[in-house]
Amino acid sequence: MKFHLVPRQLLYLEAVAEHGSIQAASRALGIAASAIDRHIKTLEEANGAPLFERLPRGMRPTAAGESVIVMARRWRADADRLETGLLEMRGKEYGSVRLAGMDSLCNGVLLDLHKDLRANQPNLRLSLDIMTPTDALRALEEGTVDVAMTFNAPPMRHQHVLWQRKLRLGCIVASNHPLATAGKLSLSDVDGHALVSQSALMPTRQYLDNRHAWFFASNRPVLTSNSIQLLKQALLQGDVAMITSELDMLPELMDGRLRFLPLKEAGLASPTISTVIDARRPLSRAARVVAEYLGTQTEELISAFAAPTAP
Repeated sequence: MKFHLVPRQLLYLEAVAEHGSIQAASRALGIAASAIDRHIKTLEEANGAPLFERLPRGMRPTAAGESVIVMARRWRADADRLETGLLEMRGKEYGSVRLAGMDSLCNGVLLDLHKDLRANQPNLRLSLDIMTPTDALRALEEGTVDVAMTFNAPPMRHQHVLWQRKLRLGCIVASNHPLATAGKLSLSDVDGHALVSQSALMPTRQYLDNRHAWFFASNRPVLTSNSIQLLKQALLQGDVAMITSELDMLPELMDGRLRFLPLKEAGLASPTISTVIDARRPLSRAARVVAEYLGTQTEELISAFAAPTAP
């Protein structure tokens, strides 16, 4: 912004939290370390409690520090929203949008979004944070993002779902995997094949652990990760399988490098993908452009993949 609304102390606090030490924050900001340290101590004195733990290898926010950092990020996000709103009032077709997205969408619809904005909205600035679904919805609640695109969004009082689509759970394998030519499968059909899996913090794994715990108990994954991009590369090696939705691997499924085999398990719940906003805050035109593109483009991609191939 041409005018600065975020207090300097909060900017310094954010920088120390991000970079892990006053010295690293000093290098990143081009501000003397002594000045940053002085402002941090002033905040701590005003707060009556330490905001950071001073450790041998850097600084870590305390619980009080985390609360102030959340406020600082919210303040910055509100300043960006104000700038965008003022530009829109002047008829300017650009602004800033903060988006929370999922790792599995990075080389698919999120990359498509970037390309589309560069072609059609070149003055729009996009800030994309990759988060877990829980963290994405928390960031939306705290006001540090404008739009969240997330899996299995639960109903929440102040959050409004702009678009949602049910997905299918299936077994995903490489095109040369022994299961690749099968039709629909049950979990029992997959049992005995080497597996890779999302970590226990991810929604698909949580669902399977809660409802089908026997599956992983009898066939422990050879690789567990919270990075879908890593799991994609493991699947492309050809000797492992994974239970997840088609959207997690859509680019690789559409180009034929991976195969999606729907599960025929009775009572299997359908995961969902949603674009969500906070109903308490007005949505800028720029944020609406981003949210509408994500919903429309994802709907088209999933429908194109699910459509039967003509003989």
